[in-house]
Amino acid sequence: MKEYFKQKVVSEKINQGDQDTFLKMYDFYTPKLFRHVYYRTGSKETAEDIVQQVFYKTWQYIMNQDNKIDNINAFLYRSINNLIADHFRKSDRKNIGIDDELERKLPDQSSNSDEDVDRQLDINKVKSGLSKLKPNQQNLITWHYLDDLSYDQIAKITGKSKNAIYVGIHRALKELQQII
Repeated sequence: MKEYFKQKVVSEKINQGDQDTFLKMYDFYTPKLFRHVYYRTGSKETAEDIVQQVFYKTWQYIMNQDNKIDNINAFLYRSINNLIADHFRKSDRKNIGIDDELERKLPDQSSNSDEDVDRQLDINKVKSGLSKLKPNQQNLITWHYLDDLSYDQIAKITGKSKNAIYVGIHRALKELQQII
């Protein structure tokens, strides 16, 4: 069973400046956000910097008495995507990355079985195909299949309807299949 924060309670505590809740939220979201940024940037150092920056900016946002966060999950993912976009604008680099999950699934280099070689070739095809998709399609696939976010959660992040997310994921997968 997936362990999700109860958004309403967490948001209320964080909006009140509860540091303990913020730290728990930090511990919960850091690995997910890191994986997402690492996939998009291909750099562990950049991923670490951007994740730290998003939490710093989130805390600053909360400390302003006029600002409130209704859904911390959507807020963090929307913020992290803005910081990734800023990163690429500043560095003028292509959006190339390697997914941490796929990297961990690569077979041990010392193993030479036919099955391992086939699996590595398949993973390389998927990584190559993902890099050829539009950034929004990459996000949809990453959020749903690697970050295990539901259609509802992705809809809150993007500001689109649940149906639009479902259709977007379906189309992205169809395009990925054609590429592969």
